Formats: sequence, C-alpha cells, structure tokens
Amino acid sequence: MRPMVPDPEPPAFDAVAAAKELGDLTGTDPAHAASDDDYAAGLESDIEELTNLLAQKDVQLQRANDRADQAHAEIEAARKRLANESAKELEQRTRKLLESLLPVIDDLDRAIAAARTHAESADVVQGLELVRRSLFSQLGRFGVTHAPALGEKFDPQRHEAVALVPVTDRAQDGRVIDVMREGYLIGEDTLRPAGVAVGKHGG
Repeated sequence: MRPMVPDPEPPAFDAVAAAKELGDLTGTDPAHAASDDDYAAGLESDIEELTNLLAQKDVQLQRANDRADQAHAEIEAARKRLANESAKELEQRTRKLLESLLPVIDDLDRAIAAARTHAESADVVQGLELVRRSLFSQLGRFGVTHAPALGEKFDPQRHEAVALVPVTDRAQDGRVIDVMREGYLIGEDTLRPAGVAVGKHGG
C-alpha cells in the first residue's frame, strides 16, 4: 500500500484578486467605481460653473445692449436737435433777409406817390409799379404778404404806434387812422409791424 500523503493546504485568501474577479463578473470594478463617482461629481461642478458663467455673460450682454440703445437714442436726439437748430437759424436768416428788402418797397411806394403828382411822369409811374410788382412777387414766393392797417383796431402784435392822434369820433378811438409805414406778414406771423397813428378819443 502507498503511504497516505496529506492534502496540500488551500491558498491564502487574496481580497484584491477576489474583488477583481467579482468586478470582471459583474462588469464593475470597485476600484474604478469610486473614480467614476468623482468624475461625475466633477463634471456636474463644471457644468454648474459654465451655466453660471453663461448667465453672467447674458447679463453683461443685456447691459451692453441697453447702453447701445441709450447711446443710439442720445445720438438720434442730438441729430434732431441740431436739425431743428439749423432749421431755426436758417428761418431767422431768411426772415432778416426778407425784412431787409421791405425798405426797398417803401422807397418804391414813395417814388410812385411822388411821380403821380406830375402828369408827364405817367411812364415813370408804370415802370416803378412794374418793378414793385416784380419784387413783391418774389417776396410772395417766401410767404410775404401785405397787412393793411388803416381803419383796423390797434393790435400791438401787428402795429407799432408811432403817434396818438386826438379824435372826436368815439368809433375811431383805438383804431389806426393813418399809416406811416406799411406792415407785412410772413405766413401768419408779423414780418414787420406797420408804423401807425392811433386815434385817441378825449371823452
């Protein structure tokens, strides 16, 4: 008979090898599981940080758009203001130019009145009247019109009182009874007030 040989001792338990074998069977590696959790947590943190950055950029972009809109509005307002100021300046210059031509009409009126006192000056009167009509026609293109004052109620917006004349007729009180200088309008506004004598009733 063969002698009895004792069975070999079982190998010592290897926890690391067992864990690896278990991971191979279940498809998970405990050593890597903790690593995956850390990665997921880090990824969530990165996403949250990016989300916060995007939100901050949206706020900054909105503020920049607001500033751009405000700047555009200020530029547009400045453009309109300059346009209005330019238009007013041009209007004032035009009014002054037109007003400077009115004395020429005054001179023509006096010359016509003087020429009419001489029968032999009929041709001269016609020539002067033609010049006056031509000049007044040009002024009319800019809205200039004659504003008759004789017999009108005195209006400080349209008339300039040069003299006060006593009148016996109460109906003439405060009315224009003589015109020394004709008045003219430009549109509805007074270009030059008429120089007038105003009746003053003493009663």
